[in-house]
Amino acid sequence: MHAVTRKGMWIVAIANGLLLFGYGLSLPFFTIYLVGQCQLPPAMAGLIVALAGLSRCVSSALSGELADSFGRKTVMLWGLFSQIVAMFLLGLCIELRAQVGWVLACYFFTTFLGAFFRPAANAWVTDHTTPKQRVEAFGMIRIGLNIGWALGPAVGGFLVRYSYSMAFYFTALLYATTILYLGRLIKDRTSRRKNRQTRKPSFAAMVGSLKDTRLAKICLYVVMITAVNSQLVVGLSIHCKQYLQMPEYFIGWFFTINGLVVVFLQYWASKVMSQMRLSVAMFWGCALYAIGFGSVGFFNSFFLIGLGVFLAGVGELIVSPGEQTMVSNIASRETRGRYLGMLMVFYNLGSAVGFFMAGVLGDYVAPHYLPGPWLIVGAVALLAGIGFWRMRYSLTQQEDGKQNVPVPIKKDTITLN
Repeated sequence: MHAVTRKGMWIVAIANGLLLFGYGLSLPFFTIYLVGQCQLPPAMAGLIVALAGLSRCVSSALSGELADSFGRKTVMLWGLFSQIVAMFLLGLCIELRAQVGWVLACYFFTTFLGAFFRPAANAWVTDHTTPKQRVEAFGMIRIGLNIGWALGPAVGGFLVRYSYSMAFYFTALLYATTILYLGRLIKDRTSRRKNRQTRKPSFAAMVGSLKDTRLAKICLYVVMITAVNSQLVVGLSIHCKQYLQMPEYFIGWFFTINGLVVVFLQYWASKVMSQMRLSVAMFWGCALYAIGFGSVGFFNSFFLIGLGVFLAGVGELIVSPGEQTMVSNIASRETRGRYLGMLMVFYNLGSAVGFFMAGVLGDYVAPHYLPGPWLIVGAVALLAGIGFWRMRYSLTQQEDGKQNVPVPIKKDTITLN
């Protein structure tokens, strides 16, 4: 990868890490606030968080569409600015002990706006890389995200012991820092005026993009594999706590194993993937998910379940940057934001499906056959892998990462100080 391009990718990776660090300071503890401070039933609190998460499907699509018309940087910065306002208001409502309705309104607003950044940022990454470079570039983004996620909740846990509102204020402050950081260091490759002359936002066309059967298939497989990935959070917790009576800190270590795999192995996994066809790499990533999670139900020891989590984590190293690269490669320059926005729509949908799926399998399948839920999860992962593998018939060699056609990148597209 070109030296200037690599620096630009690290700039965006660090920004993603800062944002997820800020997110981890406050929002993961909002459910605890609703139950402990607002006295809402746990089921109601869970429903609120789930519905807010589904709102991200809409904002992800809007972000990609607007990024194509008004520029990637514009959407990134204005989305962040709006989220700072919403985050500050949420902290203020909590501090002033406002009525629950006002707190929830600010929370939904914050969650909705939180999905504006990544589709625009991913489109910016695509603009500044060749198809061959994108696996490595999106791998860098994954490293930044996981470092931020590893640090955020740990620090946030200390903050909320003293003040929930302070945690949200610190999140807003960190987002403001990210705006200054990005505003100074990156530029769009094309001007806002040129983007607007290319095409205007069309939300009907945004939905109509799924007429591209290749995009529609990728989105279907993304829903499937994201539902599998979400079992780490809900399904594994239910399995280990309810059926194996493992202590909570064991479950926490499984999350840590997953995060460490991404932080320390993502770079090398991206290097290996860059030498393979994307469709083949995605198959093997899904197969590792199938082996890792599919085996969990047969084990009752920390070490063996940890091994399954490790294998699934290696699958995640391949699948996450691979799906973003594949969608980027099939999109034209004018539709990159739109396509990546639609990808995030189905990613968020897959998470919601996975959470629901974990509850159903845990309640109705596990009591009769404990490995059953995990065999089903493994089968879904394998079916997604076969789908990605069959994509090679509809992708050109360049789209499938086989050939690297150099794309000249001007040094003035990225400002580095």
